[in-house]
Amino acid sequence: MPPASGDPAAGRVVRSALLITAGMLLFGVVPPSVRLLSDTMSPFQIVFIRGVVGIVLIGGYFVWTGVHRLRTRRAGLHFARATVNFVGMVMWFWALKHVVLAKGVAIHFTMPLFIVLFAVIFLGERLGLRRCAAILAGFAGALVILRPGVISFGWPEAAIVGSAALYGVAFIFIKVMVREETPLAITFYTSLFMALWCVGPTALDWAPLTADDILPILGLGVCGMIAPVLVTTALRTVDASVVSAFDFLRLPFTALFAFLLFNEVPDTFVWAGAAIIFASAWYVTAHEAKEGRKLSAGPENGAA
Repeated sequence: MPPASGDPAAGRVVRSALLITAGMLLFGVVPPSVRLLSDTMSPFQIVFIRGVVGIVLIGGYFVWTGVHRLRTRRAGLHFARATVNFVGMVMWFWALKHVVLAKGVAIHFTMPLFIVLFAVIFLGERLGLRRCAAILAGFAGALVILRPGVISFGWPEAAIVGSAALYGVAFIFIKVMVREETPLAITFYTSLFMALWCVGPTALDWAPLTADDILPILGLGVCGMIAPVLVTTALRTVDASVVSAFDFLRLPFTALFAFLLFNEVPDTFVWAGAAIIFASAWYVTAHEAKEGRKLSAGPENGAA
């Protein structure tokens, strides 16, 4: 039964699910954009461009609405999160140049498992059987696409797994920081510190920009900036382990863009895995909305 219109708890869960889904769609634009740029640029330059675009867009917004909103008492946490994110992003962007796009994205789906592990260890979140089942189902969908035993595993693949672990750590930082910081402020400081980390390596190996780079830069910078803001906003109302299940939605979205840009035609295994992924994400939404209705009703209203 759909949540009642007057049920704010269930409504927040559904809105968060929509925000996360939109974020994953935008995240799906990033790998193809990186692949296009990596033909001529180093991963440091690509991360630098990603950071600069974020600084300009979000900084412009704060100049318009009030720079005082960037004031923070958690500069150390911002720096730590940005550093972890920077290392993970450089590893991820480097690997995307050396592996088939769909293969790289599929391996990166180990990230939700790291998120769940770190959320339980550092945040004390309760995993529960239903969340565990949904996350494992989503991971099973990725395995259907990966077909273990068929793919090889080398340094690029290891870099992707390492990147997924570091992204998981950065994700836990966000969950802690959203208690005091706004999503836009977190994204701004992450972009700022990542760009600063990349200044030296980028200056030493700068590749001139061309007209062909404009669209990939916009896809990388704009979509890569808006997506984490949407996900960070959702984290204010749902647990990190819930969001992790939706991370699998990046796969069908990325497969679509890979087909449009590189003529990579997804096979039957991709669509079978995608169906499992969508089913697991829907199940998490339905269950969390149901739990939200129970909390909203309370024991005095007969809730179980």
